[in-house]
Amino acid sequence: MKKIIIIISIYIFYTINAFSENLPQTMLYAVLDGSCCGGEESDPHAVHGIEVLNNGFILSGKSIDDKGSEEGFVIKLPQNMPNERLYLHEEEEYNFDWSFTFGSPGRRDGANGAASIYESVFVAGYSENRNKVIDGYLAKIDLFDGNLEWSKTFSSKNKNTAFESILITNDQGLILSGVTNSHKDSFEGFKSYGNPQSGETLVMYFDKESLISNNPPTKPTWEIVLQNSRSGIAIKEIIKENSFVIATKTNNEEVIAKIIKINNHGKIIWSKKYPNFGEITDIDVSSLDGKENGILISGHKYDNFDGIDGSIGKVSLDGTLIWNYSFGNPIGGKNKFSKIKNKNEKMVLDECWGISAISDGGAVMACGTGIEGCEMFENDNKLYKQCSNDPRTTWRSLLIRVDKDGKQLWQHVDSFVFPDEEDEFDVPSTASEYVFITSDNHIASVVDLGFGIGLQILEE
Repeated sequence: MKKIIIIISIYIFYTINAFSENLPQTMLYAVLDGSCCGGEESDPHAVHGIEVLNNGFILSGKSIDDKGSEEGFVIKLPQNMPNERLYLHEEEEYNFDWSFTFGSPGRRDGANGAASIYESVFVAGYSENRNKVIDGYLAKIDLFDGNLEWSKTFSSKNKNTAFESILITNDQGLILSGVTNSHKDSFEGFKSYGNPQSGETLVMYFDKESLISNNPPTKPTWEIVLQNSRSGIAIKEIIKENSFVIATKTNNEEVIAKIIKINNHGKIIWSKKYPNFGEITDIDVSSLDGKENGILISGHKYDNFDGIDGSIGKVSLDGTLIWNYSFGNPIGGKNKFSKIKNKNEKMVLDECWGISAISDGGAVMACGTGIEGCEMFENDNKLYKQCSNDPRTTWRSLLIRVDKDGKQLWQHVDSFVFPDEEDEFDVPSTASEYVFITSDNHIASVVDLGFGIGLQILEE
């Protein structure tokens, strides 16, 4: 665990947006390099973020340790950052409050999410033990200084277990979802850096007393293993029904998006598949006029041209698909992206990893858009040249906003340059990995950068 003293200076970034009507304005864009999360060469990859009321923001993910393996990190950004674009670093005016890392050199460890209650931050992820088996990892750290209060691992004998999602429940407990009984040779990763290729969905619930305690719980209050689904990608609560919905996938060769609804004791209410949705990546509960009215899901799927489009859908509280639309492949922009006049549907990938409900019944989806590489076109000179000359080989963050009926209201595409390089065409890649709504009803995007991580807040 690393604690950093806050030192103060400003470094400004300029945001580059593709043209779209009614675009929200960027209020804050705070970025950090590898020194935030394990060292200059740690290559941090943030996959989750939360707001801690009246106390800043928490980002979590995985970075690279000194032996080239994964380690987990959690970082706290301060509350009173100005509405500017900031480089958070100890040599600048503003810095992060603290950073917590965990894991053993040469072993696989990572944080897939965090939640906060009782002046503590609870971290969920995975940690490889001495026998080279990966266990589910849960830790409690102090909100104000990042010190570890306790940690606990949960195993499945000689197979792998990991937590993918974490949530504070309405009764002030904590619920986790993830994977268990997964074979090591198929344990690729999580979120935007892979998927478990085998396993079963695991859900664990811990009551309020477990969280308040100064000692780690010996076991969860209750747990279930759902054998016909691969992993609990995300879990959210339907408060009025005392139930939870889990985004998962079928556990067979034909992987299909699936949602499972359980009650507050882990009993299955219903389980339904959505064959045409594509890969499911996140879930949230839709509300309109303060009333929960459905389930929102994000993901992506292949289009008709071998590219990938973002996929967004809404499901009723009884599991019926209401609507499902595909979006992405934005055109236009500034600097080198200004010459983009066509969609280039064969090469451009729009990969969407998170969704957050908006109070008007709509949603915002977090994505990255770009071309993965041109090597696959090396045997076709025309396509290879087209790919090599396309500026979209540099990825950009993409936020897609829809209304309650799934109609697109806007798409917000971002890159940025340093102040002294604003006229240059060489910009770092970015991708939005997760999105949430702040207490002030602003849109917060967790960003993966070519050199680090970031948090962008937009005024809706």
